[in-house]
Parts: sequence; structure tokens; C-alpha cells
Amino acid sequence: MTSISRRLQELGLTASQAQDLADAAQRKDLAPVLQHLLLRGLWSDVVDESMPQPRWLERWRTLGESDFPFINSPALQRLLDGGVDVHDLTDVVRSAQVLTIYNIARLIDEPCGDLGYDVADAPDVQLAYVDETGAPHRPGSLHAALEEQDPAGRHGQPRTLELRQFGGLPAEQQMEISGLLAQQAWSQAAVLWKRATGGELKQCLATVQSLARQL
Repeated sequence: MTSISRRLQELGLTASQAQDLADAAQRKDLAPVLQHLLLRGLWSDVVDESMPQPRWLERWRTLGESDFPFINSPALQRLLDGGVDVHDLTDVVRSAQVLTIYNIARLIDEPCGDLGYDVADAPDVQLAYVDETGAPHRPGSLHAALEEQDPAGRHGQPRTLELRQFGGLPAEQQMEISGLLAQQAWSQAAVLWKRATGGELKQCLATVQSLARQL
């Protein structure tokens, strides 16, 4: 039978991260595993940012053609036909989705929070799992930990234009620029950036220095 550790690694965790969660589960402490799976589930439907063409566009088209509800394929196509940059669209959709999953996580943590804490008879409802003795255990705050689970590693923040441009470069150029940035070889990195994206050299220098702080 597949172990929890192995399955968590298949889901993308490192061996040490997976083992830590598996060890906690072995001790009957399921809160860390539950929190991780809940947060992973929330992040799993946030659109990808893959370059050069985000995969979510084709996925949404396919869903729309299959009469799957919620997907407004005609509106999506009108935006694309109107010349909307697919990466601007991706960034806007992702921002909206991140805000939504944060609000969902907060609602799971405090479903009665809108009643206010000054209401004497407000119910105290919390998500929890029940152990073998019947005792409830909370998985920990979801909205407080949501940012740490961002697959992009940006803690929920939108990607900057320079990150988006960097992601669109061929892998060889990315590696070359990353190596120069690691050495703080700003001028050489700026020249490579100018060749790849164009623009004034002074602006390219400022861009690569900003990019170095984000990678």
C-alpha cells in the first residue's frame, strides 16, 4: 500500500516535508496533513502562468465546449479577439482567484465572523477533525498559512512585468541571466536583457537589479 509520505511527494512536496507530515500523522496528529491538503486544494484551481501560452486558456475552452457550467467561453474569446494580451488576462484572473481562495480560507476559519464578537449568543463554529477518542482538533488557521502554499513562491503576490518577461525567455537565456545576477554582474546582465527584450540600457540595468531581488 502507498505510504502517506510517498503520496505527498507525488503531490510535489520534498522528501523531508512529506516525511514531517507523515511522522505527524503517525503520531495521530492529523492537523498538519489536513491543513496542507486543504490549502493545496484551494491553490490547485488557480490558473497557471506557463509561458509562452498559459495552459488554462485551452482548458477553459474545452470545459466551455463541453457545457461545463461557470465558464463564459464567449466572453473569453471576445477579449482575445479584441487583442487583450493573454498574459495580462492571466494576471488579472489569477489575482481574482487568489483573493477568492483567501476569502474562502478565512470563511472556513471563522464562518460566523461576520456576526461580530460582541454578539453574546453567536455560535462558535470551527472546522475540525475528530480523533479516535472523539476529541476535536483544528487544522490551524488556513488564511494565515495560505500565502506560504503559493505554488509560484510569491506568497500570493501578482507577478511583476519583469518576472513575466523573464519567464518568457528561452531556458538558456534564463539560466545565463540568473547566473549573472547571482554574481551581481549587473552590466552584463543588462546587456543580455536588452538583447532579449529591447529598451534603453539604463532601464534594462534597473530592471535586472529589480529582478535579482525577486528570483
